Amino acid sequence: MKSSILIIEDNIEMCENISDILKLGNYEVITANSGKAGIELARHHKPDLILCDIMMPELDGYGVLHVLSKHPDTSDIPFIFLTAKAEKSDFRKGMNMGADDYIVKPFDGSELLKAVEIRIKKHRQLKSLLGNDFQEIEDFFTTLRQMNNYEGLSAERPRRYYKKKDYLFWEGQPPVSLYYIIRGEIKTFRLNPDGKEFITGLFGEGQFMGYVPLLKNTVYTESAVALSDTEVAAIPGKDFHTLIYTNRAVAARFIKILSNNVHDNEKRLLDLAYQSVRQRVAGAILYLYHQQKKNHPDNSMIKMVRRDIAGIVGTALESLNRTISDFKEEGLIHVNDGGIKILDMEKLEKLSR
Repeated sequence: MKSSILIIEDNIEMCENISDILKLGNYEVITANSGKAGIELARHHKPDLILCDIMMPELDGYGVLHVLSKHPDTSDIPFIFLTAKAEKSDFRKGMNMGADDYIVKPFDGSELLKAVEIRIKKHRQLKSLLGNDFQEIEDFFTTLRQMNNYEGLSAERPRRYYKKKDYLFWEGQPPVSLYYIIRGEIKTFRLNPDGKEFITGLFGEGQFMGYVPLLKNTVYTESAVALSDTEVAAIPGKDFHTLIYTNRAVAARFIKILSNNVHDNEKRLLDLAYQSVRQRVAGAILYLYHQQKKNHPDNSMIKMVRRDIAGIVGTALESLNRTISDFKEEGLIHVNDGGIKILDMEKLEKLSR
């Protein structure tokens, strides 16, 4: 089966030349002459690779990459920039945003075909490693250590054993590892001001836990205790950050594993990795509003303690409070002792995207 490639290039002649070269290389080619059209085609066709010009009117290549990176269906598609600009700042900006490679115009056909072949091959290797069995996780790390920029990944993920009622970590501790549950069950919880336990999550075999504090670089906002004899594998925090921040395609693939391939979990993790605090807070308020309307259709107030909202957002309580104050001043929400009420749903939805 032919690999499909989406070309996003506003110069029609250049677009046709690139298309002809790729077709000679036995690729299926899709073309778009604007950033907006390219995004729609990427979402519809889900190509194996995207070649995108940087300098385009209305929506440039950086904007295209930003939009596609936010959606689980397109976040892990290999992305190569086409640019006539060779300044270091342009390269650095694109790579920081998660581009997989650059090709500087003018380029010859062999250079283009080689870059495309390498990226598609690496992407297929990553796709073949998607799974939540512990051996598949080990294979994932083993394969990555053979790739450029990942030689420093730890060779082993030490196993730790906990008896029933043993604590893995306490609220307020700084995170040092990502935990993968090989066997057993674990609950996470917080203590309310009156000392009552509020369970925030239940985790079992094949699941990861502890990634939110690592993503936002803060202390644990909950405690974790074993509900039965439990065995976990500890992935060092430095390895976690390498996987999340070194390469966009690897990060997206790793996020799929972390989220157990559940779309909502995957989108939340992508939001944590790529969205601003304002976007995440807006999204959390909308999420809580819709969840509450299901159970209490007549109640438009969001009733949840801010500390728990901060946990959903994946940010510090202080950052949440500042953002909520900003939203209040901007007329997006109303806040009182009864909770949060949305005043401008449309603007809040736009902000969350």
